[in-house]
Amino acid sequence: MDLFDNPYYALNKRLLIMIGEWPGLPWNKRRFRVWFINIVMYSFSVVEISLIFTSHGEFKTILDLIAPLVALLVCFIKYYTVHFNIKNIRYFLNHIIDNWKLWKSKEELDIMHDFAKEGKMFVFWYTVYIYSCMTTFLVLPFIPIVLDQIVPLNESRPLKPIFRGEYFVDEEEHFLSIYIHMCIVIVTAISTLIATDTFFLLLNCHICGLFAALGHYLENAWNEQPDSKSSSDYLSRTRCLKSVVYSVKVHKKALEFAEHIETFYSIPLLQQAGLCLICMSISLYQILMTLDKPSEAIRYIAFAGAQLVHLFCMCYPGQRMIDYSTHIQLKAYNGLWYKAPASVSKLVLLIIRRSLEPTYLTAGKTFLFCLETYSTILQTSTSYFMVLASFN
Repeated sequence: MDLFDNPYYALNKRLLIMIGEWPGLPWNKRRFRVWFINIVMYSFSVVEISLIFTSHGEFKTILDLIAPLVALLVCFIKYYTVHFNIKNIRYFLNHIIDNWKLWKSKEELDIMHDFAKEGKMFVFWYTVYIYSCMTTFLVLPFIPIVLDQIVPLNESRPLKPIFRGEYFVDEEEHFLSIYIHMCIVIVTAISTLIATDTFFLLLNCHICGLFAALGHYLENAWNEQPDSKSSSDYLSRTRCLKSVVYSVKVHKKALEFAEHIETFYSIPLLQQAGLCLICMSISLYQILMTLDKPSEAIRYIAFAGAQLVHLFCMCYPGQRMIDYSTHIQLKAYNGLWYKAPASVSKLVLLIIRRSLEPTYLTAGKTFLFCLETYSTILQTSTSYFMVLASFN
């Protein structure tokens, strides 16, 4: 059975197949999905940009358009990052397969399984949460109909589209057609976002599992040897050399994998971080402006909540890479490496020394993705929100 048909990876594989970005997918199926996604998302951008011109620069209209356009741009960045780098996706998948073959002992394999299960959990709950926020968005336009039945007025409440857009038709008369189009756009864009984000989470859990398994191996590699001053009781030089060479080999593979992840995602993450900052500030402002309109406020709250989780899922993996890559030195130091011959223990010290330098996930080499960055972005977006609110 293909490794990626395993329950650990099956959901992510289905999501990537759905957007046509799974390596090995037949070209005709991939081409249809690619064209469909591009046509749908570009059709929405045309509708939104057209409204900018027909609104004659009205501030409120432009402000309403920025958030959906920025969110769409984030989806484009994520999609094209994967689409134009399918060879790198294949490299990551092959690397995952090879890394599972590195381990022979049950303890290290159990650690890899634990992290794979953790990745499965992250992928599942991230998918559920984002789709739940999306569903909230899709049902909100029908709240006026419900209110007309519960608290009727002298006249029917007007139906408003999910987002404002210029369709060059009467919005009330063609409400259903506009709504269907926006539903298709939102479902397509959100599915693209989820598929690419969950693949990123999967890679992060795998590299963290690799670091954790290596740390466990280094901590316990020498435990079965007696602690004696007699040279005959020491680990045999051959066995020591095999162990330390194996450790260096695994560590090198883990660092190469981590470096490839950082290189692959560095620029896209920088772009997304800047756009998320803009989107979050505007969403907070829109929540403030619609507090007297609960149905609209709920929409913006759901939108802001999805952005918070999305931003967290960009920063938290970087924090995990830092933590698990540096834990190797602690695990290795806690082991009985000093029982090995001096020439071998020096090689272990090289691993410890290299692990003093954390493995980072950067945004265009400008700043690190970690929990501190998450806090900084939230504080900055709040500051921009306060500036916007001061103009009200």
